[in-house]
Amino acid sequence: MVVASDASAGAAVETDVATVPEAAPAAPIAVFIGDSYTVGQGTALEGVGFTALLAERRGWEPVNIAISGTGYAASHELDRCGPDGCPAYAGVLDEAAAAGPDIVVVSGGRNDMWLPDQEQVAVSIAEFYAQLRAAFPTEHIIVTSPLWGAGPTPDGLLTIRETVALEAARIGANYLDLGDLFEMRPDLITADKVHPTEAGLELIATTIDELLDSQQLAS
Repeated sequence: MVVASDASAGAAVETDVATVPEAAPAAPIAVFIGDSYTVGQGTALEGVGFTALLAERRGWEPVNIAISGTGYAASHELDRCGPDGCPAYAGVLDEAAAAGPDIVVVSGGRNDMWLPDQEQVAVSIAEFYAQLRAAFPTEHIIVTSPLWGAGPTPDGLLTIRETVALEAARIGANYLDLGDLFEMRPDLITADKVHPTEAGLELIATTIDELLDSQQLAS
């Protein structure tokens, strides 16, 4: 209510003025590209994985387009993707762009270790990150190291980690070394001895969140 003066009558007049509340700022949209660890395969969180847990902490709106079995070079034959199967990460960039993200998170790479031509894997990683930055020239890009299970991380995956770190740095992405989160922690791996449990997914989300805080990356 506003009190205004009526000069002609010499009296104050009360006038009701509607106050329009300011709209809350929209949550940043974060698109997640990855594999079954990002999907949350074999858990109650399957389909959203650790991404929903992380997004809740960071105040993001998550869009999870991760596909089990895929990688930087690895594609996967799944019915959900049609007769040609599911593409490697570069094949989902159009879908990522359609979401209009403010942030793009890439988390995966373990499936590439099984491919026979590791030189081509390195080329695919480099090409993917060049394409990713071209598609998202100003957006925040966050990249995590590929994860392994409860056993020692194979040398092949360590090499892929090094390549991912190098190419992520080349495009100015925030690279997060998650380390060996599940080594000697079979309690955080499901009965298939491959995928994280819900508690394991929680650990991934917590670790990423803490690393982002330590880098003082804006949410």
